[in-house]
Amino acid sequence: MTPRFFLFVFGLAIGSFLNVVSLRYDPEQFLFKKSALGGRSACPNCQNKLKWFELIPLLSFLFLRGRCKNCHAKISWQYPLVELASALIFVFVPHFLSNLPAIKLLNLSVVSRWPLVISYLLVFLTLLLVSLIDIRLRLIPDEANLLLVLIGFALIFLLPPNPGGSLFSFSGSFALLFGLQNNIWLNRLLAVLFGIVFYGLLIFITRGRGMGLGDLKLTAALGVVFGWPDILLLTAFSFIIGSLFSLPSLVRKKRGLKSFLPFGPFIALGAVTVFFFAEDLMRLYFSFFHG
Repeated sequence: MTPRFFLFVFGLAIGSFLNVVSLRYDPEQFLFKKSALGGRSACPNCQNKLKWFELIPLLSFLFLRGRCKNCHAKISWQYPLVELASALIFVFVPHFLSNLPAIKLLNLSVVSRWPLVISYLLVFLTLLLVSLIDIRLRLIPDEANLLLVLIGFALIFLLPPNPGGSLFSFSGSFALLFGLQNNIWLNRLLAVLFGIVFYGLLIFITRGRGMGLGDLKLTAALGVVFGWPDILLLTAFSFIIGSLFSLPSLVRKKRGLKSFLPFGPFIALGAVTVFFFAEDLMRLYFSFFHG
């Protein structure tokens, strides 16, 4: 069996854990409070304690045909979808990083590469958890933002400059067009300030109806992770994706974007887009200006 298979299976298990954390999270308590994570899982409808064979990630949902074995109530699609999303994160993030030209230029050893991989895995797992909680409760836990900031500081030390002296960016060489690519601390400071000022203005203009303080704090935290100009692209992609999801409902019901879905998941999708596609999309964008 290949390493990717084991990563996929491990990712399924982590996804199951994230489901538990997101569904048991109480805003009045610590995000990873032990008492909230302990205890056996039960059917949310009949409260029947689940047996071991009902807890196998993804497979249990398929074997039970999406229904509780005891009361036959439908099982939420959140469970298999989150487990699958987590598994795909574990497969594609390491694969992408190991083949990214900018990472290859850094000439990192295998030992140096794995802390980098683990850091980005934690980033996207945290964003997955944030999205689930934001959808359910319309809030983003401060603990998750703090975790992203800590990961961002770790990445500052894990990512040495490119051989040419410029900073690492998922935008590739296009990042040089936006400036501030020689000092990583000023770069991250600008990224954080961008998140604070941009969302701060949106909150002020819309009086909190369009965006919330949680969106501001999440983007500022991701500024430490992604830096400048990736945070700018991340924000742009977030709004584009959010518009594509919400525009039909906006036209039909004439309600605000925040009335339909919290924005945290779109910020997370913007981060995914930057991570995997930023350089290709930038290349496509500038190709229109060069014929």
